[in-house]
Amino acid sequence: MLSLLCLLTGAALVAAALADRIPRLRPAAAALPLRLTETGRAALTTLGGSALIAALFLALSGL
Repeated sequence: MLSLLCLLTGAALVAAALADRIPRLRPAAAALPLRLTETGRAALTTLGGSALIAALFLALSGL
């Protein structure tokens, strides 16, 4: 269960970094396009990749 949570979290972070857009919760705020900075993309990719690696090791250990 924990490995599935890490897998989904990591996939969401990497997908957000690859999409290069900040997800919006309200449609009214979508009028202004916001892009991630290079530092923000790097941080999301790093955190997402780390979560995916943690999910791999958790799945291998059986948790």
